[in-house]
Amino acid sequence: MARTIKIFLPIKLKLVTLLLLITNSVLFAQESHLKIEFNPVFNKEILAKNSWYVSRNNDSLQFLKIKFYVTDFKILTKDGNTKSIPNSNFLIEVFNDEKLNILLENVSYKKGDQLLFNIGVEEKMNTSGALSGSLDPANGMYWSWQSGYINFKIEGKSPSCNTRKNKFQFHIGGYQQPFAATRSLTLDFSTTKNKVLIIDLEMATLFNTISLNTLNQVMIPGKEAIQIADIIPSLFSLNE
Repeated sequence: MARTIKIFLPIKLKLVTLLLLITNSVLFAQESHLKIEFNPVFNKEILAKNSWYVSRNNDSLQFLKIKFYVTDFKILTKDGNTKSIPNSNFLIEVFNDEKLNILLENVSYKKGDQLLFNIGVEEKMNTSGALSGSLDPANGMYWSWQSGYINFKIEGKSPSCNTRKNKFQFHIGGYQQPFAATRSLTLDFSTTKNKVLIIDLEMATLFNTISLNTLNQVMIPGKEAIQIADIIPSLFSLNE
């Protein structure tokens, strides 16, 4: 009897281990993810730090810093259901290759579904006290408890700017009405090939709209910040 037990237990353990491996493999196979790559351009030319570009308004300009928040991602299915993606708050830094890509984990979606997210930080996160990670004030994207987060930061220089060292600075934010500057964006899943979504960020769209000779410094919430915030969603489009 004792010999039978010694032989039986290892076999049973092997079967249990095999079942666990199969179960884990099935669960892993059911999990999905979505990688998003942001592709910054100016008139469809790859955007490079300190390179010169010319807008439709004949403003020559170069960019020194571009940072922005994308937050609160959701999947809207074809049948109208909305699936929130937890902890989906990211700080994108255009001139830092490591911070141009994000990964949304455990996301299921199909062709025809839509991806929804915010450009900027919504009110509840502005009023939640000190946060960590991408929302840490140490990232240089936070004014104060009263003004909140900077949603989109653009800094550079242009001869058109009658400012110190010809600099332009657009720090676009604000969460209190009537100057709430967070904007939402919806993109269609035209394909799920490779599970990679490339989103172009066309900076010319903004600088073809404004003239740096007259508008080159926006540093607080207000009417001018709202003017730019309303343009920002049009900078984003799917690279297809």
